[in-house]
Amino acid sequence: MEFTLAEAESIDLAKKAVAEMLTKPEDLEKLEQYRRKVARKKATVESQLRNAVQTQLEGVQTGLENLGEAQKVISEIKISMAEVEDVFHEKGAELSEVVRPIKEVNRRHQQLKTTSDHIHNIFNVPQAVSETHELIKEGKLLEAHRNLSELEHTRDELLMQLYHGDDAYVDKNTSLHHYYEELIGLSGNLGQSLWMIMNSATLLVTENPTKVVTALRIIEREERIDTMLVETLDLKGIPPSQIPGRPKKWRSKCIEMLETSISNKFESLETTSEQRIENKDWLMEHLSEVARTCYMDLQAITTAGVQCFPPSYDIAAFFIKRYHRGLIEVICQLIDMGLNARDIITLMIWIGDIKTSFAETLGVDLQSVGPLMKTDVETDLLKTCHGQVESNVRELMGNMVKTEQEEWNSQQPPECDVKGKYYTPVGINLFQIIDQNIQALAPLGLPTKMKVLKICLGALDEFQRKYRNALDGYYKDAVAGRIEPPCCVLYIIAIANSCRSCVEFTEQLKKRMCMELNESTLDKEFETGFKSVAEEFDKIGLHCCDILVDVLFTDLKKVLGGLMTRDAWFSQPMVLVGTVEGTILDFNGDFSKLKPAYHTYVIVQCQQRVIESYLLALCSKRMVLKKDKEREKAAEYIVDESRKMSAMFLRLSHACNPRYTQLIEMMAEVIKSKQEYLPLDISSLANKHREVNEGHVVALLAMRGDMSKAQVTKMLQSTVLGKTEEEEEGEGARPGRRREEKNILAQISVKNHWGLLK
Repeated sequence: MEFTLAEAESIDLAKKAVAEMLTKPEDLEKLEQYRRKVARKKATVESQLRNAVQTQLEGVQTGLENLGEAQKVISEIKISMAEVEDVFHEKGAELSEVVRPIKEVNRRHQQLKTTSDHIHNIFNVPQAVSETHELIKEGKLLEAHRNLSELEHTRDELLMQLYHGDDAYVDKNTSLHHYYEELIGLSGNLGQSLWMIMNSATLLVTENPTKVVTALRIIEREERIDTMLVETLDLKGIPPSQIPGRPKKWRSKCIEMLETSISNKFESLETTSEQRIENKDWLMEHLSEVARTCYMDLQAITTAGVQCFPPSYDIAAFFIKRYHRGLIEVICQLIDMGLNARDIITLMIWIGDIKTSFAETLGVDLQSVGPLMKTDVETDLLKTCHGQVESNVRELMGNMVKTEQEEWNSQQPPECDVKGKYYTPVGINLFQIIDQNIQALAPLGLPTKMKVLKICLGALDEFQRKYRNALDGYYKDAVAGRIEPPCCVLYIIAIANSCRSCVEFTEQLKKRMCMELNESTLDKEFETGFKSVAEEFDKIGLHCCDILVDVLFTDLKKVLGGLMTRDAWFSQPMVLVGTVEGTILDFNGDFSKLKPAYHTYVIVQCQQRVIESYLLALCSKRMVLKKDKEREKAAEYIVDESRKMSAMFLRLSHACNPRYTQLIEMMAEVIKSKQEYLPLDISSLANKHREVNEGHVVALLAMRGDMSKAQVTKMLQSTVLGKTEEEEEGEGARPGRRREEKNILAQISVKNHWGLLK
């Protein structure tokens, strides 16, 4: 198959060659020339091929002949070896006895040769030991180690000769041991110098790296000597224990010394109970010192130390692991002491900071070695921290209520803000506590931050209950005369303003949390919590406003009770209303210190209370106006007073409703109207003001005193009040008649109104 392919390729190549030769018509004339050229080339190639094949065949023939001869020689050698082995088995024991003296002579010769080779060193041992001691004292450790190595090498060679052979000595108390026993102490002195260097390695790698490199060179040399000596002893069948002080294992001791130095460094950083008692910031200072020490040492090792230590030590990883372990021990010791919430926060923030700073500045990833604090320990600490934070927040808020109560009884009025509004510091202090706690724990992560927020919202709920109870107790004691606070009204105004500020602070806190979370809204739980807190503060603020209105109308109670009476009102027109107006304006001097929303609420409430008192007086038949002139005069008084009061309230607040003025004027029209026009006036009143009912109209007619019960009954049947709802719906809605929410008049119920008519 391969031959066929080769032939086909040859034919293709030949075709291409011919095609290249015969590219022009005149090339046909050279055809014979080309043919002869190819024939000559073919003959040359065939001749070369024959020569190559012949040479190859001759080489193969020669190789086969050599292989045959080698096989014969190997067979002869096998026979000879078998004969030698048989002879050795027969005469082996005798031969061993024959050569034993020779072996002994050889062993002694080797011992003498070894002794002869080291004779100079043997006689110079005392002097060399003394010189080496001096070199160690002078810090010339390489020279000292060279001397020590020569002395130990001589001793080891002599001991190996002593212990080698069938009749080797096994006594470790020979004169040779005594002669070289100082080497053990000398080696120990040199080792102590090395360990002192290793103990200060983190400092020396930057200040004097030569010392560290020298010590490590000596340690590595000793490690190689240990290895070679053990291998030599194994080959000679001598136990390593026969050589004093070997193996030294100085590399292991070096590692051990580095670990000890790190442990000692952490132990030196420990604080005493006296320091913790005397210094409130002991933890921060202690952690700062630990971090500084670790940072300086790791910086020295990762920059200069890696250039001093051999790569096999992987010194950077070694120190990172050991310092990581040391940090864990420091953290565990601190936790075992029982930290408070402030200290827990400090510790956990420090853990996060040290991981970040080490990674950014040193390129040391402590987290890759392992967590500095176990998850379950961190969880327990956070629970403890949350519990203490909650306890502290609730305690601070409880104390704040007590402080507020003390301030309410002050002889001095409350402070004013830049807008001249009274306030107490409760709102500012309250949300400072919340903000401080949230910000303090914010570095521990978003979940912790939200947990603290939840704790604070819960504490606010308890604070609001205590605050409202304290407010109610304060007002009740003041009303009952148990206390006589000189600035009671002013402080209630300040409390209301503070509650309004708390509503604003709550909204600000909510918006800030949304911004920090990068969300438009919070979780439903927090949305509900913020809403509840804001609403409760607003309720307390409105409750303060209601108290202020109650205080005002306690002063006006007697005045308002004289409305629609002949002696106090009819005979002295505008006097009572003037008193009411003056009292309200006087109180408004204090009310103006309220924040706008609450000031508006108070003025509107005052208007409604005045209107309510006025309407109640109109529906109570406090006097009877039997004469037309009296009814006209009374109606005129009512209209004038109503307009005067309306104008006053509108001056105080545009939120006041002028609709009540229209209601009172229409009721005044019913009082003065002629009997024949009463049905029309009553229907107009009822159509305009849906809350007007039969009782109100009967009370107004009773005040007129010119109609009997039968007349009133008959007349009402002809008005819209005498029709049922079905009749009204059948006739269609009357102009202006609409359903409205309950208002002041709807809340006034005239009991036994028919009994007012005689």
